[in-house]
Amino acid sequence: MSTEMLQTTETGTCTAGTPGELVDMAAWFEVQRFLTEEARLLDHRCYEEWLALFTEDMRYWVPARKVRMISGKPGDRAVDLELSADGEPCVLDERLPQLQLRVFRMQTARLLWCDNPPGRVRHLITNVEASYTDKPDELAVRSNFLVPHARFDEKGTQFHGERQDILRRTGGSFKIASRKVVLDSTVIWSPAVTTFF
Repeated sequence: MSTEMLQTTETGTCTAGTPGELVDMAAWFEVQRFLTEEARLLDHRCYEEWLALFTEDMRYWVPARKVRMISGKPGDRAVDLELSADGEPCVLDERLPQLQLRVFRMQTARLLWCDNPPGRVRHLITNVEASYTDKPDELAVRSNFLVPHARFDEKGTQFHGERQDILRRTGGSFKIASRKVVLDSTVIWSPAVTTFF
């Protein structure tokens, strides 16, 4: 199998890329537009439409973050060393049925008292990088996020960190096949995690 992958853009043209190589500007713009649309759906509480952006086999994972002292050895500052590993206790590890249940609960006020009245959020997505993977229909996308969350007239909280997505091309657009959310905070200063990142 060749290491050269093809990525079809919305206009029907193809660009070649090696796994790990950043995509061209046209493909990057398409990814940026997709993430902007996703942020708008979340900000406006269009959760059913947001769910439609995921593949059937998706995973939504928020590993726990821990404070650790460094020893000075090479590679000791790697961020992954601060995160819970796959299979260890985490903040969230959900598939599509769990996300659908969360959305159902959010739309049914009596089932989600911790978000009634609903919180107000704004998804600010920056530093988007998209690169080719070893699958011709998927891109690896990293982005930073800041999500302020306000409720009632109280001082709000905010979430910030990095998202590591696998976007899969289906038809003329993308769907989210995987999302790993790396929170910067080790402690979540919110009474409930009802915010989607």
